[in-house]
Amino acid sequence: MNAILRRFSMILPLSLAVIGCAIIDPQSPATSSVTIGSSPYMRGDLGTLTYRAIDLMLAAAPEVTAATPMIVASIADAQNVDTTTPLGNIIADMIRTRIAQSGHTVSEIRLRGAISFNKGEGEFLLSRNRHTLMSPPSAAAIVTGTYAASYNSVYVSIKLISATDARIIAGADFVVPLRDAGGLMLTSQEH
Repeated sequence: MNAILRRFSMILPLSLAVIGCAIIDPQSPATSSVTIGSSPYMRGDLGTLTYRAIDLMLAAAPEVTAATPMIVASIADAQNVDTTTPLGNIIADMIRTRIAQSGHTVSEIRLRGAISFNKGEGEFLLSRNRHTLMSPPSAAAIVTGTYAASYNSVYVSIKLISATDARIIAGADFVVPLRDAGGLMLTSQEH
């Protein structure tokens, strides 16, 4: 029995060292569900991980075709799903962009019914004032999710949900080092 334990105690550290080298090597393939491809240590920024998450989520949902109308909600603070921050809003914008780039149908739900002209500031077509928005588009699928920040990481969970029965069709999670979240404000604000 002691011989078996000694062998195990020698093999275990060696195995962990080999696994550790594979994870730390920037040229090794990533193993996370949203980091298939180049190592997240090379491209672990918020945009790259968001795009990978959407690519994998759409690939896991073959019933959501290019013609399936989708909308994307703000990514909410996991502590209070009625709030978000600039971080949650930019993740939602990146999701909209990636869905459109993939050839799928996604609507901008923040589009005003008319252009807002602000002297000295510009012309604006996006709003969060529901009284100025166009009629909401119909959607068969909704993308939403939450994020939570720890001391050194941001955890993001994104879900593709059926608008007819609230069934989760697909989802993806990823973790971004706080330094790669772009310094976006992480404290909640009213949405």
